[in-house]
Amino acid sequence: MRPETFHSSCRSRSKAAWFAALVFVTVGPAHAQVTCKLLQSAELESTLKEWASGGKATAFSGVTDDSSGISFDICSSEIVRPGQGPLQISVVFAQNLHMKGEDAIRTRNAGLAREEQWKGTGAQFEEKTVGKAMCTHYGRPSVPAHAVCAIPRGKAYLEVEVIAPSLKEVASMDAVAALVQMANGRL
Repeated sequence: MRPETFHSSCRSRSKAAWFAALVFVTVGPAHAQVTCKLLQSAELESTLKEWASGGKATAFSGVTDDSSGISFDICSSEIVRPGQGPLQISVVFAQNLHMKGEDAIRTRNAGLAREEQWKGTGAQFEEKTVGKAMCTHYGRPSVPAHAVCAIPRGKAYLEVEVIAPSLKEVASMDAVAALVQMANGRL
C-alpha cells in the first residue's frame, strides 16, 4: 500500500477502527521502536495548552507495521480534557518509501485537498509550510478535525497529527509544527 493511500484512508476512520486496522496488519509484537521516545506527555500538554483545557496526556503507546515493505512506526497519546472530548495525538515515522518523503507528503496532501468534502458549507482545508514542516489543517461540521505536520527525511518522513472533536477545538498548524520539529530534532 502506498503511504499516501494508507494515511488518507486512516484519516477518514475513527480512532478505534484505525487502531484495529493497524493491529490486524502488524506482523510481530505490537510496539513502537522509535516514535514513543520522541515526545513527552508534558511537552504535549504545554505545547497544546490552548486546546488542552487543563487536560492531562495519557502514556504513549505504539505499533510498528512493516508488512508492506514500507515501515510505519506509530505512537499515540490522548489529552483527556475535563468535560470535553479528547485530543488524539499520533507520531508517525514512515520509512523505506518508494519515493522521497517530500514527494509522498505532497502527493498525499494534494489528493486530500481535492476531496469533495472540503467544498461543503462549514468545511475547511488549509495548507502551509512552517519551517521544515509541511502542514494541513482540515475538518467539516459534525466530524473530527485534523492538524497534521510532516517533515521529510530522505525516503522517509516524520509526522505529528492532532485530532479534535471539531474545527474550533483542533490545534493550530504552528503548534503541531512545533511538536514535529521537536520530535525531528530527537530522531
